[in-house]
Amino acid sequence: MATTITIANEKGGVGKTTTTVNLAAGLAIQLAETAGPSGRVLLVDMDPQGHALLAAAYGTHDVAPEQSLAAVLMETPPPSIQRMVRQGDHHLNLYVLPSNRSAMVEAARVLPTMMANETRLMHALQAVQNQFAYIIIDTPPNTGDLLVNALVAADHLIIPVETSYLGVSGLRELQNTIEQVRLHFKPQLNILGYLPTLVEEQRSEVREILDQLRQRYPKQMLNPIHKSSDLAYAHSSHMDVFSYRPPRQRSGGQLASSSRATQEYGELVLHVLQQTSR
Repeated sequence: MATTITIANEKGGVGKTTTTVNLAAGLAIQLAETAGPSGRVLLVDMDPQGHALLAAAYGTHDVAPEQSLAAVLMETPPPSIQRMVRQGDHHLNLYVLPSNRSAMVEAARVLPTMMANETRLMHALQAVQNQFAYIIIDTPPNTGDLLVNALVAADHLIIPVETSYLGVSGLRELQNTIEQVRLHFKPQLNILGYLPTLVEEQRSEVREILDQLRQRYPKQMLNPIHKSSDLAYAHSSHMDVFSYRPPRQRSGGQLASSSRATQEYGELVLHVLQQTSR
C-alpha cells in the first residue's frame, strides 16, 4: 500500500509546489533501483493552476477534461484512474495524473453540491494504492473541497511555512481544517512536520520566527529550506532541482550536489523515508 503525503497550507507563495515536486522527485531517485510498485512514486496536483505538473511532466500535463483528474473528482462512477497515469519527464519511476485547468476550476465549484464530496480523491486513489510506494499531493492555496479531498486522502501532512509573521499567523486556519478532517474522516492523519521555506536567516524577523516555530512545534519542526535561485530556475526550466543541479556522478540514489537546495531537499527526502519506514 502506498504512503500518501499531502503538502498543504491555506496561504499561497509558501513553497508548497516546490516542496511537492522536489519531494516526489527525490523519493523517485532514492527508489529508482527498487523493482516493481515499491520503486514508483505518483504525483497528484490538486491545484487548478497545475504548476507541479509543469515541473514534472511538461507537455503531457494538460489533457481533455474527461481524461483528467477533474473527471475522477466529478464523474459518478469515476473513470479508471489506472488509464490516466502517465510517466513524468525526468525520472522513469515518477508518474503523474494529468489535469485540466478549467475543469479543475469547475470541480472546485461543483464539488460542494455532490454526494461524498470530501472523499472522492481518497476513493479514486484506492485503485492504485498497490501500484506505488508513495503518492505525493499538491494542494491549492485556499480552503475548499479540493484541499479537503487532499487532506482526507493523506496518511501524512507536510506543512510548508513561509518565514514571515503573516505566514505563521495563517497556520491557525489550516489547523482548524485539519482538526475537522480528523474528527469526521481521518483520526489518524499525521503531521509529519512543519517546513520553514524561503528562509533568509540574515533577517532578524526570520530568525525570530524560526525560534517561534521551534518552540511551538519542538518535535515536528523540519530543517529549513533557504531561499534559492536554483529552486526558481529549476521550476522555470520545468524540472525538479535534483535534475537541474545534479551531482557529477549519481550513485546509490545520491541527491545532493554543490547546490544548497539539493542538500536541503535531499535531507527532507531522507527524513520522510526514515519516518515512513521505507
